[in-house]
This record gives sequence, structure tokens and C-alpha cells, in this order.
Amino acid sequence: MDRREFLQKSLLALALGQGAPSLLVRTALAAKTRGRILVVVNLFGGNDQLNTLVPYRNELYHRLRPNLALKGKEVLDLGVRGKWLGLHPALRPLMAMWEKGELALIPQVGYPNPNRSHFISTAIWHTADPDRRAQTGWLGRWADGQEDPFCETFLGGAAPLALRGERRTAPAIASIDAFTLRLTPALQRAFEEEARHPRQGTAEEIRRAMLSLRGALDRVGRLRTVKNRAQYPEGAFGRSLADIARMIAGGLESSVYYTTLGGWDTHANQPPRHEELLGQLAQGLAALREDLRAIGRDGDVLILIFSEFGRQVAENASLGTDHGEGGLMLALGPGVNGGLYGDEPDLEDLSLNALKYRTDFRHVYATALQWIGADPKAVLGAEFTPMGLLRNAGS
Repeated sequence: MDRREFLQKSLLALALGQGAPSLLVRTALAAKTRGRILVVVNLFGGNDQLNTLVPYRNELYHRLRPNLALKGKEVLDLGVRGKWLGLHPALRPLMAMWEKGELALIPQVGYPNPNRSHFISTAIWHTADPDRRAQTGWLGRWADGQEDPFCETFLGGAAPLALRGERRTAPAIASIDAFTLRLTPALQRAFEEEARHPRQGTAEEIRRAMLSLRGALDRVGRLRTVKNRAQYPEGAFGRSLADIARMIAGGLESSVYYTTLGGWDTHANQPPRHEELLGQLAQGLAALREDLRAIGRDGDVLILIFSEFGRQVAENASLGTDHGEGGLMLALGPGVNGGLYGDEPDLEDLSLNALKYRTDFRHVYATALQWIGADPKAVLGAEFTPMGLLRNAGS
């Protein structure tokens, strides 16, 4: 095998390794020491705001949802003066965060000219471009300017559009314990031999990039020895959050971790499914916070939760709800200025039976970018003022 063939095959093998990222020649050579971390949870399917953040004293809410409306005695009252709002009872694990001022609730979030297609609306959220011209993700554009190939990490199958840039796509890791890098013994020996010899020009850039990537992948492999200190809910979502905690504890040094929880498209028989999903979400987030506190990193982490749209106000004939527009975002962590960032929903001022959006999601994204020290305008392509969600935002 000549050196040219070695380089080509080594790059291909690294790119095809299970969980390995696509590698570009100019991949970063060393990870910087990082402080703040953003964890993003995408609730795919369209979470129902009205049965998550419940206007339980609103007579019209009960009239439009004779079977789905939660009764006041069921909900977890938020105690916001002059506003009769409460959380779904399955979200009880989040109440301690609310009472400590570490949970922000942002209702009726969306964008101009809303689209009710799952895939189109998700693409808009992922690119942060309602005009649908952008081909890269908002976090992918940020990552293009970073040095570490693991500056952002996806927990799941294939990295979503949000994490795809022009130069690279975030590594996708289905599971730390199942993570492997597939190199044949012959290629492994060739790699070790050839990687020891410095080169010139592009070949040297490739050699150093491969060594950097291999080092990052080795870091992931070593995370198998890191153990969780909290109990997570069963299922893929709980395992993903558990792995995020292990990655942070083990020093992977990603600034962004991203995962998903699907199943929120509740057109029929919504109550049991919605309760189950909200329970998974709340239990998983509470466990992640417990793990982060145990390793002294809780204050470094901002957790952001979103869904591509909310659901319609009136229930349908199948005891479910159909696609809507404005939906609920959550932000949590010790760095969050907790509270309600909006008013009770106006159920008489609707858009085709759906809550209108009141807050452009890009203002929330700008806040998240501010948290990790990024320039919101450079990433989002326009000026979106960060919201007052953060304590000591400038520090």
C-alpha cells in the first residue's frame, strides 16, 4: 500500500466507523478547554402546549376540550400571580426546578408564516431560516468555526440537519457502550506506522487531522468506564441523557449535546400517550440534573427543549389534537432566570384553531448561542436579541 492509498483508505475507514463523524481535511487539531455546555432536546411530532402548560381556569379551554382538558385539581399550579397556569402532573419532577427559579417556560414560540408540516417545520427550526434558503443547520454553522471534531455531539442514529455545517457534520453516537471504530488489523498496523511520520503540505494536514480524530474517538471509547449516579427512565431517550452525563463527566468536552424524543404527534387517544411522554421527559431531565450536580457541572449546563409546533386548541373526534402553530419551549439549569416568559393563551384569538406564535424561536436560539460564547448574529444571519433567560449572561 503506497502512502496516497493509505491516506485515502484511512480517511474512509475513520469516516465509516460506527459513530464517527464525517472528516474534512481541515478538522481541528486540538480541543480547547470548555466551560459552558448546551444540551438540546428536540420533541419530534408537535407537543401540545395547552396540556403541558395548562390554563386550567379558562372556561373556553374546557369547552373546546371536553374530553382532553385537565381539571384544576390535577395540574401542578405554578403560583404565578394573576395567571391560572399549571403543569401537567407528569411533569412533577420539574417542579423543584421551577420553585428554585431554574426553569423558564416560553409559550407560543414559532416563526412568521407558520408551516404545519412536520418535516418542513422541523427543517425551519433546524436551519433557523423560515424562508427555507439555508442548507446548513444553526449549530452546524457554529461548529464550522470550531477546532474540535467533537465540539458538538448527537446522541442517536444520524445527526440531524441542525448539526450539519458546510465543513462537517456532528458525530452521531447511538450508545457509548456500543461505540466502536472499525479498522481491519492490516489497516490498523498501516495507520500506526504511517501516522508516526510527519509529512508536508496537505498530506501533513490529513495526518494530523486523522490523529486528532482518532484521539477524540479514543476519548469516547474510554467513557465506557464512567458510571451514572442517577436513575434514568427506561428507553432510548433515558439512555441518551445518561450517555450525555457520562460524556460530560468523562471530559469529552463537547460544547453542544443534542438528542431527540419522538412520538408527540397525538392525533388520537392523546391523554395516555402524552402523559407517558411528559413523564419520560421530566424523569430524564431530573436524572440528568442529578448526575450533573454529583460531578459539580450542573451550573455549566443549559438545557433547551423544543418541538416543531404546538397543536390545535379544539380536540378532534379521535380524542386527540391536530397540528397547530405556536408551541412551548423550556429552558432549565442554574444559569436560567426561571419564570414564565409570556401570558396566558388567548383562546379567542386563534389562527385556524391554533395558538398564534408570540415569540420568534430565533430569540431563544440567540440566548443559547450567547450561553456558549457564540455570536448570535454570525450564526443566525440577522440580529435577534437574546431573551433575558440567563443569569449573568455576559460572564
